[in-house]
Amino acid sequence: MDATAPEYVCRHCDRHLNWQEDALCCPNCEQTVPLEDGIPRFPTPEVTGSSGTVFDWLAPVYETPLWFEPLYRFVGGPTAPWNDRSRIASLLDLEDDGRDVTVLDVACGTGRFTRHIADDVGSVTGIDIADGMLERAQRYAGRDGIDDVAFARMSADELWFDADAFDRVACCWALHLFPDVDAALGEIHRVLQPGGRFAGGALVDEFVFDVPPVRAVARGALDAEPFDVEGLRERLRAAGFSRIDFDRRGAALFFRADVE
Repeated sequence: MDATAPEYVCRHCDRHLNWQEDALCCPNCEQTVPLEDGIPRFPTPEVTGSSGTVFDWLAPVYETPLWFEPLYRFVGGPTAPWNDRSRIASLLDLEDDGRDVTVLDVACGTGRFTRHIADDVGSVTGIDIADGMLERAQRYAGRDGIDDVAFARMSADELWFDADAFDRVACCWALHLFPDVDAALGEIHRVLQPGGRFAGGALVDEFVFDVPPVRAVARGALDAEPFDVEGLRERLRAAGFSRIDFDRRGAALFFRADVE
């Protein structure tokens, strides 16, 4: 077991999984999770629609000038923060005690945010359901000399971690892609410690998404469903979060919510 790897928990019997050479194994119910290139591949729902294959295809270009940056500028508009990762890190409140905190990066993609905070926190784990994204995330972390991160294939609506396992959870530009947003929010709340914080960025149905053709393309190409701002607030409250703050820039919504 790598020193940076988190404690994974069997979702069938709540026992901690043991690290073997090529798998994680439950000592109680014999649940087995394969390891491929050092990445645990937890069972995930079958991806329907176009988004699964699209994000595997996007992985090689996601961090190039062909994808994330121009898309962020398009949806965020002229008032969007220049560095979205720094803005989200500030919402997680890592400045004062960051080196002592544990962070889960949900739907980490190629690890843009995971790598951004890796040197400033105690530990960070990135999860995603797209194998292509995870392979790039691991490759880029190695390229940048970052060896204190862990990655796993895992669905946001079934997190294989103990309750209260993390101090902070981030979700950067993916919440609007989840097929079951409420289940994911419930799981994120479950794995956060009391006093923990959830923060990130999501797309909302304002600015460019007021234009029906733009919204149709987002739905058709990525299965994206931009949120109604107040509707998202209510969903966060229903999941158990409090002290919810929003900062909307164009169609880009930066958010934070706390666990009491």
